[in-house]
Amino acid sequence: MNLASRLAARLSKWTAWLAALVLVVLATIVLVYALQARARLPDLQAWHRIVLTSEFSAGKAGMPDTFEGYRALESRLFQELHTRVLDKSGNADSWEVGRYNPNGVTGKLALDTQYNHSYEIAPQGEPRGSVLLVHGLSDSPYSLRAVAETFAAQGYYVVSLRMPGHGTLPSGLLDVSWKDWYAAVVLAAKYAAAKGGPGKPFMAAGHSTGAALIALYSVRALDDPSLPRLTDIHLLSAAIGISRFAALTNILSGLSFLPAFEKSRWIDVLPEYDPYKYNSFPVNAANQIYKLTRVLQGTLDLHTPEQLAGMPRVHVYHSIVDSTVTSSEVIHGLLARLPRGGHELIVFDINRYEAIESLIAPLFRENIQRLRTTVFPFRLTLIANRDSTSRNVAAFVREADSTGLSITELPFEWPAGVFSVGHVSLPFPVDDPVYGLSPPLTEPRFNLGAISAKGESGALVVGLGTFARLRSNPFFDVIRANIIATTAAH
Repeated sequence: MNLASRLAARLSKWTAWLAALVLVVLATIVLVYALQARARLPDLQAWHRIVLTSEFSAGKAGMPDTFEGYRALESRLFQELHTRVLDKSGNADSWEVGRYNPNGVTGKLALDTQYNHSYEIAPQGEPRGSVLLVHGLSDSPYSLRAVAETFAAQGYYVVSLRMPGHGTLPSGLLDVSWKDWYAAVVLAAKYAAAKGGPGKPFMAAGHSTGAALIALYSVRALDDPSLPRLTDIHLLSAAIGISRFAALTNILSGLSFLPAFEKSRWIDVLPEYDPYKYNSFPVNAANQIYKLTRVLQGTLDLHTPEQLAGMPRVHVYHSIVDSTVTSSEVIHGLLARLPRGGHELIVFDINRYEAIESLIAPLFRENIQRLRTTVFPFRLTLIANRDSTSRNVAAFVREADSTGLSITELPFEWPAGVFSVGHVSLPFPVDDPVYGLSPPLTEPRFNLGAISAKGESGALVVGLGTFARLRSNPFFDVIRANIIATTAAH
């Protein structure tokens, strides 16, 4: 055997050993995660186990090919929810504030309002245009309620989509695919554009995962004449890039087919007391948003700058403190890849009042400093303290390719004790009846946003930190004003 053959044989042997080692490591990780999930997570309930069969699936035979058909299927889905869970003894929740207790306050909000369903708002008279709204992962159409009402007040026909797997049971996310979400977006987009009328502005807005879906639709519409073109897209907390660790999540659930390890399909199993958002979170959900962001980046890669010049105007709203996506991903994953065309980024800074700034993690302080000093090919607006001695807020605006900042005073200030907005809070005004810091007294609701829980750890069925995360945006009027200005320009 010559030297080359011996080297090839040795390489083959080492490759086989390495592959075996990788398999052993992965198997160990899967087993450890399964055992850990079994010990750590509470018992699964009916809403974690029962999978509704009337849900829309892009790859399933007999699925509707129109949004009207999608809505009809959705009606059957909610009938199935009642039949198999809410109206069935032993499956419905008996907890007073449980989402799946049809007689409780949370259950009534979840079941007796339109906001877990796809819905429409028709203006009086001829619409000025139309808009499609797409919510985020584990959320519901409620998350863009204030955005919907803003567009409707400007005379736009509003179509707010419930994505497959949402609004019903958290088990709906166990097997859903990003392709199901995108297929539903296409159906809703064609319907919404037709409702606006030919030649009228057609816009879209999305939160988090919904923003990624809207961005993907916008790029694909450049090549597909069957997809109605958008004039403007508004992306809130846009999930443009997600950690590569999410790609490993489905591996972790590799033993979930065994009854003893069924909990390994879940990252979190929590009490369901939120009427419009799942608290429990399955492994598959993280994997699907990762796949979606990779598809979006790959689709952008296939287009030249000249082709991307046909994109709608992109308006991105981002909190510099965001535990899900970073400003770098939003900028370099989307905005900086687009040719100049009226695109903009509106960033909500940290609270720099007195000592609060010194408690902020250095990473976020560094991110905002880079934004302040970098020249971008799009318009940048920073919503920040007028100075460090005041809670009053101003807008610091730098036009595309400019180094100078103009300053506009705003009639807002940081609420006491609030150090930042965040990923989940951006679409909600402070007077939102469910998530607002200052819910209206005239509209009594089960409010989660104004809870300020202090006490001994372990006293609540959820961790104290659950209620520390801000759920509404003190500066939502900045987003509202920008949407109004966008509609006025057409």
